Amino acid sequence: MTRLVALLAAVSLLVSGCGTKQAPSGGAGQPVGGGAVAELKLPGEDWGLPSPFTFYPRGPGYLHLSFIYDTLTWKDDKGVIPWLAEKWEMSPDAKTWTFVLRPNIKWQDGKPLTAKDVVFTFDYLKKHPVEWFNLEMIQEVKATDERTVVFTLKSPYVPFLQQVAGNVPIIPEHIWSGVQDPRKESRPEMLVGSGPYKLLSYDKSQGAYSYQANEDYFLGAPKVKKLLFVPTGDKLASLERGDVDFADIPASLAAKFKANPKLKVFSIPAFWVLKLQFNVDKEPFSNAKVRQAVAYAVNREELVKRAVPGGLEGAKPGSPGFLPPDSSWHDPEAAKLYPPDVEKAKALLREAGIYDRDGDGVAEDEKGRKMQFTLFAPQQYTREAEVVKLMLKEVGFACEVKALDMKTIDGVISSGQFDLAINGHGGLGGDPAIVMGFGIARGGILTPGTPKDPAYRELAQKLLTTPNPEQRKAICRQMQQMYAQVLPCLPLYYPIWYYAYNPAIFDGWFFTAEGGVGIGIPMPYNKAAFIGVR
Repeated sequence: MTRLVALLAAVSLLVSGCGTKQAPSGGAGQPVGGGAVAELKLPGEDWGLPSPFTFYPRGPGYLHLSFIYDTLTWKDDKGVIPWLAEKWEMSPDAKTWTFVLRPNIKWQDGKPLTAKDVVFTFDYLKKHPVEWFNLEMIQEVKATDERTVVFTLKSPYVPFLQQVAGNVPIIPEHIWSGVQDPRKESRPEMLVGSGPYKLLSYDKSQGAYSYQANEDYFLGAPKVKKLLFVPTGDKLASLERGDVDFADIPASLAAKFKANPKLKVFSIPAFWVLKLQFNVDKEPFSNAKVRQAVAYAVNREELVKRAVPGGLEGAKPGSPGFLPPDSSWHDPEAAKLYPPDVEKAKALLREAGIYDRDGDGVAEDEKGRKMQFTLFAPQQYTREAEVVKLMLKEVGFACEVKALDMKTIDGVISSGQFDLAINGHGGLGGDPAIVMGFGIARGGILTPGTPKDPAYRELAQKLLTTPNPEQRKAICRQMQQMYAQVLPCLPLYYPIWYYAYNPAIFDGWFFTAEGGVGIGIPMPYNKAAFIGVR
């Protein structure tokens, strides 16, 4: 072991790119005050059985998983903190990471958690890969004693603490070693983690989950004794009735809920994107000029004003460079590209051989094919889809909006059976080298919007391995400019999420540092809040 990750001259770069800071030397586990909470009721929705192999691979699915399973590190409202590991070191060449586990950690069935379980986890996930967990950079994982684990990397990997140590759930060897197909064989009774909560029940049809506190948790008994995710027909009405204790609210109703003396309201940074996805493998959207024409045709600020409750108080217009203005990596120059200009859009389309040849209002290409498309959109974003439809009509594109649920949209995009689709995801506040759809993509459901250009991929690789923060910022600016030119998707806006809650039930909410939980999930359901530790 070489230098104590007092960490992070290199590693605050690692996960935030915001300068130097000291990592905690001892650990989370300090109580933040207040008494126990018997139960906390939250809006339910189905995000899959919360095993590492069956959770639905979006932020809420991972958060459910995190209640049961722990990672080596975690994040609170200040940054990376020790979790299963009480300390860690990084070698001078940044290719070896050594983690020392806390003593006397136990699985929820009482068996000891050791370094062997950590090694088993990474070996097992390599045999049974899960798209959420990128382990491609790891050469070897080995245990040198019961509490010490050494990771050897193929090359330096700057966001290691966030992407790997703080994201991969450690699983018990004694539960999973005999399981040949974890996706098919996962069952509720197998969900034995080291985490602060045990799964009591899961109702897929209702999207209902019930979690009971693990009173023997190694950081102390959780402050919130039960987490209940309950079905709600109308989240806002449920919140006002007291059926749930917390809910997201539209910006247009923030003032109303702030005026309610029984509730408190807060907002979080805009680290989620709603985007217009092009199928870059099909004509006409395989032509960059066509995609750029669409960017000129879609007035993103006007879209926000017309489609988002609360208008510009509810969302920030999208940047063609992908990253939002709340990110410290954001390039404001990329955000200025493609100002609204219908005539410029028409001119680009004509360069691509597309214009209205017969005067019927719908453009044709050189082969006479009409520019008529289905625009897939999640049901909750049909208003946005209708506004985009009207804007594209101005340049001769006729779109039929087809509303589907978000999970079906994911499938449509990943299958390639679409022309245009509206979709969204989070992760935009994390390290840009690992943001889904921006940095190095791995072919998951959220990554079809990553440029395929070799020069872009080369820059993305440099972003992963360059430790200097100013050099990383310069690389990231280059990537945003290149992304805006290639334009595999058009970010429409970044919603500003508001939440209202009952402080008489629970008042320990906070927003997780460095973009959100794990790889950057911009949601407040951080288990550290429910445990009552920082």
